[in-house]
Amino acid sequence: MTIESRGYIVASESAIIGAGATIEEAAGEALEWLDDYETLEALIADLRKTPETAHEKGAKPYLRRASAGLLKTCHHIGPPDSWTDRDGVACTAEEAADDTR
Repeated sequence: MTIESRGYIVASESAIIGAGATIEEAAGEALEWLDDYETLEALIADLRKTPETAHEKGAKPYLRRASAGLLKTCHHIGPPDSWTDRDGVACTAEEAADDTR
């Protein structure tokens, strides 16, 4: 079973700082936590050109496709302390465990 993407997260290192159905929505939430960007457009432009491995090279924010479960957790409870990636989609640990069954 494949975990489907339902939106996006923006993360800095391993912390989720924005989540939304669209890149714009996720970046808008993330902008509140980032001092290096003055406009939403500047952040989005940087996210689109930053490879998903950017977190391995420094603290630059990066964009990931996200599962419905991870987005729901972020919006109802808050960003989880840990999350994982399954086939290029960021998801909760529970979703990843269910995916392996």
